[in-house]
Amino acid sequence: MKRATRTIVTISDVVNRYIEYVVFAMMVAMTTVIILQIIFRFFFTALSWSEEVARFLLVWSSLLAASIGFKKGSHITVSFLVKKFPENIQKILSIIAYILEAVFFFIIILFGIKLMIVQATQTSAALLISMSYIYSIYPIGGGIILLHL
Repeated sequence: MKRATRTIVTISDVVNRYIEYVVFAMMVAMTTVIILQIIFRFFFTALSWSEEVARFLLVWSSLLAASIGFKKGSHITVSFLVKKFPENIQKILSIIAYILEAVFFFIIILFGIKLMIVQATQTSAALLISMSYIYSIYPIGGGIILLHL
């Protein structure tokens, strides 16, 4: 059991490290696209695709960054009430919270897949790519967060 747990933690660490680089690259790309849009708008013809690319990069980087925050435990928690209970009750509440989190992210994965299927025929306005690619971040992000649990 401990070996399996260690393996999952190692995989989670490697995935998280990779996601940190991906989020950084997405933020750099988004900033570059926005700066290019400003330059082109003032000096040339505005880029028709830049707003859409920046928006999609923002959504993807935000949800992937949320998984990083989840891994590092940096999201806001309300623990003042839990800390008033005895330690054994705190452990039980912690287990209940983990179960609820797992159920929540599993639901996100399921509905993300359903959304991808429903939106498979819809294309984005400027890039003309299937919106399924854009909405795939929900099952991907949910899966990464489940891995980090």
